[in-house]
Amino acid sequence: MNDYTNIIADIRKLAEGKQPGGDIAKLLYEHGCFYLLSKISERNEYTQRLQAESQLNKICIRERYTVCRPLFEMLEQQRIPYAVIKGAVLSQAVYGDISIRKSGDIDILIRRDDIDAVKSFLMQSGFVQGRVTDAGIAPFTRRELVFQAGFSHQAAPFVIEGKNPVCPYVNVDVNMDVLWGESGRWSDMDFILSQTQSMDIHGIAVRKLSPAVEFIALCLHHYKDMNSIYLLAEGNFKLSLFCDIYFYLRNNAIDADELKDIGERLNVIAFMYYCIFYAEKIFGDGFLRAYLGALKTAKGEDILDTFGLDDEERKPWSVSFEERLFSESFNEMFMRHLNDKDKEKIRMNSLMT
Repeated sequence: MNDYTNIIADIRKLAEGKQPGGDIAKLLYEHGCFYLLSKISERNEYTQRLQAESQLNKICIRERYTVCRPLFEMLEQQRIPYAVIKGAVLSQAVYGDISIRKSGDIDILIRRDDIDAVKSFLMQSGFVQGRVTDAGIAPFTRRELVFQAGFSHQAAPFVIEGKNPVCPYVNVDVNMDVLWGESGRWSDMDFILSQTQSMDIHGIAVRKLSPAVEFIALCLHHYKDMNSIYLLAEGNFKLSLFCDIYFYLRNNAIDADELKDIGERLNVIAFMYYCIFYAEKIFGDGFLRAYLGALKTAKGEDILDTFGLDDEERKPWSVSFEERLFSESFNEMFMRHLNDKDKEKIRMNSLMT
């Protein structure tokens, strides 16, 4: 399938509640677009896979939140500002269903000042900072912990054995910023974590970001996925990223001026513009243009058709947006854009993660 115009036309049909003219089930499955895939009425291999995997995802979400209930209770009792991000809470906000977006962990966002208290509680509760291997949980080495602390706004992942064989391990990622390490700056986390609201997941009370701030955090996370040379080298340029952006705005009444005000305060408007620009390019929905009009800046225009998370590594794409999104030889195409220094950075990163 190489007719990108027809693919986009079929995606738009599904978004409008119509059936596609072509067979794009495989593409949607491989791109993680499970909401759009669920709208295809004809049963096929991929819709059947989705149905089975959705049931499994629901079981795992319940297990993760049950295991982490004491963590949420501790955060409330000690009045530690936090928000659950991504995963089930984001799936509910975007698609109205906690199980549409797949996730293998629970992500929480806290202030850097609170990491010691959170880490201490998790370790006392039996969590280990490590990775899951065939032999069980392997703790990270001191070198790996130092690398994670020095080059990321995220602590090394915490993991514990679960009690449900369907979800044998529960992972918790602790984030201390909505930006990425290469940004070289910190967000106003006191402000961000003052913008939260309560939510219930399987009878467990948690806090999540308010819609405008949650959408901005979503844009920043997805911008990183779309621009990190490490993640792009792993083929992380997926249609699902733009589906999240589009359906969040479509299904949540967020004022464009509010987004602009908060984006200016956090100095992230260009990244929001980038995400919405390409979402509009795919879905062609006129209501996105009001957001683009409010968020348009010279920097936002400059970073279109480029990749890289800082000025040093930023490079222009030599292929169209449609080709880099749908090409079946993305990795080969992407690696041709890199120099030897970039490739060495990717190699070194793979050794430490």
